[in-house]
Amino acid sequence: MNYLSVRRVCMWILMLIVAWQVAAVPAYAKSSDDAESPLSISVEKYLSDLKKDENSMGMYAGIAVYDLTEKTYLYRHNEKRNYIPASNMKLFTTVAGLDKLGPAYQWKTEVYVAGTLTNGGVLQGDLILKGYGDPSLTPADLKDLAFALKEKGIKHINGNLLLDESYFDDTRLGVSWMWDDEPYGYSAQLSALAVHKNFVTVTMTPGKTVTTPPVLAMEPATTYVKLTNQLKTVEGDKSNITVERPRGKNEAIISGTIGLKAKPYQQDVTMEDPALFVGEVWKQELAAQGIKLNPNTAMKKTVVTNGVPFHTHLSKPLHEIIVELNKESDNFYAEMLLKTLGATQKGKGSFEAGSEVVADVMKRAGIETGFTQVDGSGLSRFDLITAEQMITLLSFVQDQDYRDVLEQSLPIAGVDGSLKNRMKGTSAENKIIAKTGSMGGVNSLSGYATAKNGNKLAFSILINGIYKSKYARDLQDYVAILLATYPEIKAPEGYDHETEKTYKLSLLIDPILDQPEATGVTAGVLIRSLDASGEDAIWYERDPDSLLTPASNLKLLTSATALTQLGTDFTFKTELYGDAPIAKNGVQQGNLYVKGYGDPTLHTENALKVQEGVSIEQLAAWIKDRGIKRINGNLIVDDSYFDQQRLGLGWAWDDESYYYNPTLGALALNRGTVMVEYQPAQKPNERVQVNLLPKTSYVNVINDAVTVEEGKANTFAITRDRGTNTIRVTGNLPLGHGGNYERVPVEEPAKYVATVLKEALAKQGVSFGGNSTILVQTTPAAAVKWNEFHSSPLQEIVNYMNKKSDNFYAEMLLKTVGAVKKGEGSADAGAATVLDTVSAFGGRTNFDMVDGSGLTRYNLISARHILSVLEGMSKKAEFRAFDESLPIAGVDGTLKNRLKDTEAANRLHAKSGSMTGVNSLSGYITTKSGERLALSIILNGYAEDRVLTDIQDQIVTILAEYE
Repeated sequence: MNYLSVRRVCMWILMLIVAWQVAAVPAYAKSSDDAESPLSISVEKYLSDLKKDENSMGMYAGIAVYDLTEKTYLYRHNEKRNYIPASNMKLFTTVAGLDKLGPAYQWKTEVYVAGTLTNGGVLQGDLILKGYGDPSLTPADLKDLAFALKEKGIKHINGNLLLDESYFDDTRLGVSWMWDDEPYGYSAQLSALAVHKNFVTVTMTPGKTVTTPPVLAMEPATTYVKLTNQLKTVEGDKSNITVERPRGKNEAIISGTIGLKAKPYQQDVTMEDPALFVGEVWKQELAAQGIKLNPNTAMKKTVVTNGVPFHTHLSKPLHEIIVELNKESDNFYAEMLLKTLGATQKGKGSFEAGSEVVADVMKRAGIETGFTQVDGSGLSRFDLITAEQMITLLSFVQDQDYRDVLEQSLPIAGVDGSLKNRMKGTSAENKIIAKTGSMGGVNSLSGYATAKNGNKLAFSILINGIYKSKYARDLQDYVAILLATYPEIKAPEGYDHETEKTYKLSLLIDPILDQPEATGVTAGVLIRSLDASGEDAIWYERDPDSLLTPASNLKLLTSATALTQLGTDFTFKTELYGDAPIAKNGVQQGNLYVKGYGDPTLHTENALKVQEGVSIEQLAAWIKDRGIKRINGNLIVDDSYFDQQRLGLGWAWDDESYYYNPTLGALALNRGTVMVEYQPAQKPNERVQVNLLPKTSYVNVINDAVTVEEGKANTFAITRDRGTNTIRVTGNLPLGHGGNYERVPVEEPAKYVATVLKEALAKQGVSFGGNSTILVQTTPAAAVKWNEFHSSPLQEIVNYMNKKSDNFYAEMLLKTVGAVKKGEGSADAGAATVLDTVSAFGGRTNFDMVDGSGLTRYNLISARHILSVLEGMSKKAEFRAFDESLPIAGVDGTLKNRLKDTEAANRLHAKSGSMTGVNSLSGYITTKSGERLALSIILNGYAEDRVLTDIQDQIVTILAEYE
């Protein structure tokens, strides 16, 4: 390193150190108030041992133990870092509910009459049911309401049944909840008018013989949810049952097998638009009480703005509701409470307003900032808190008059709730009351312990990066048992606290990662020389084995596997078949078949085209050039090369209108999207000008957007109705706006291909018979192959994928790898092939890969795993294609505008990745002295503005300048 570089770096480090000394203890420090205490030594040794096991080495924990009696911390470990809390988030919501509403708060459900009640008991008008967010309303409560109406003389309703759910907004699901959770009761949709927690309970009972279909029963019984029974009875007592609910539909598809001797199986199944479900149950209860309805009685939604309730039902008080909320970890109760907080305190029953109320209470408790809450239950992985914040909250509660109410709602170790079967027969049984929390990769436990000396302890154990959940639960139980025996803890013998290793770049990089702005961030960093070996090759490490969410850095694994397993010259094919050879008279008898093999580049010749390859127009022209003028059969599209899973597991429901969340299929067009171009009209109050590409009937664009005067607010939006191909253009677009476009995903990509092809054939003068239709089926073995069309080589496709970070390409490649190497075109099979590849490179495979793009937060991987791929590829014949596909700092791709005026420009070839709370950068860099380095920087957690990208840029600049 030259003199000027050294001087500049040293001055910069000095400024950081000054700021660092003024700040709080850095987040990475594994601190405790007494590092030599038996409690500290015991837990630190346990954590150290976990790092030696491949099944637990990726876990990272934030732990804090506070003695409420002595007012002192007993132990702290990464207590300032952010963690996804899962259901520990419910403690924030519950405390805010008790604080703002009070333990005695009751929800109401009101009945109004709009009309007159005759002496004969006939209501000449409508009956209105209005909800205020009661999470506990049951069919029995509706029965009581109906009975009350009967007692008040109503015998006949000569009008409609109206439903008012306006107390809450119409956002049914939480931020970034996962679409594949939606069928299940723990992810029920929300409405101010709700019954039976907005799900039906389906009971599946085996048939009497293996030839008899299983019996399905639903509670409450309703026609609002359709049950499709594809379940089969089989021999034995084992069951393998799958319950699916297609997005946007009120249909539950039950498939799989149930053993003849198996016990009945139950599953809670959700539905769309649950207020109408309430209406169906309400209608049944009215009829059961003998209250007559007209045959043409309609059920509609309304908003009651005035009037006096005819009858009011009150729920149980909040202090009883939170017992089920916390002991059973009920998501629905928590979300309804959060929206109720928003409605009562902020005048808006929304997640955002409710979260603001929680933040107000947290501020009073002493938690000013540094956490993120987007829902009430913790189901969202956008929620981020620290162990220290949890201790602050638990301590705050001790001075509130609702302290006992909260504590009585918590599960008791070995006794009840979600801790009923944990810590039984140990010193912690009956001594620990705590809220659990768990979901994939996440496990948490926070609450209170009664120590052996009688002191009351508050504790929080937040664990992320979990490969095997058993190890997280065991850690929590171990700590809880220690607390129950405190202070009579015997430290393990022969354990010395681990000292932090120092590396070649420790003095330069440590201050960057330890800056106060990054206090809440977990960093997995590994920098290794490709020109050295052994210990000398490691230039820097920081938690390199922590399993973190990688975002688009996962594309490195997908592209490396595709290039090495398929070859750089691999091409995708699309095939055309007929029921017979091509006719010479221009009239083709039989069907036309189009079979896809996962070509991600299939396109139309317009602005949606991004690479050369096969186009729909090319297919249509080829058919025309064969002399075909008419096809007297169906157009059949075959996408059977891949499975039917259209979205990656764990993708967020609220991303479905956006191009980066495409639908997938072996036969797909324009990266699974259409393009909606838009610009303001010539004058205010006119419709915004909209143009659809390709011009196809496959989607329905409803344009309600209006042009407004320049300077007015831009509220323009393009969304797609869930599970449909209806695109809505709404809001205001000001004059002077330059216009733009959005790509919108479509449903059932194979049908999209067929529709656009049929329209292209019509333009070529090729028609279909009058009864022709579009079908999605497999190509019969007897079909005659007419031709196959090939994409550009794989290395060109990978180049586009990585430079542009294209999710669609990545998912199509992953499924193709699965199809070619495992005989199954699925993400699971593709991921299995990736694991094989990583293993062949000499890397460990103790990580979770669920999709190919990194869009799902189910993915958990470490910097070391990614480095093993980067190192492995550097030794392969396909390295050049791999390296050339990576964005170049300051030059192209997703790094085009980063590091332009630094030494890293043109030296760094790397894949970026970013999602909320996630930022990653992995690839190769050449130092000023010419040494080749591989690096991986994965950052997870809460940080303001550009902190995460600035950390990465500062690190790679140091690497580039190194001499």
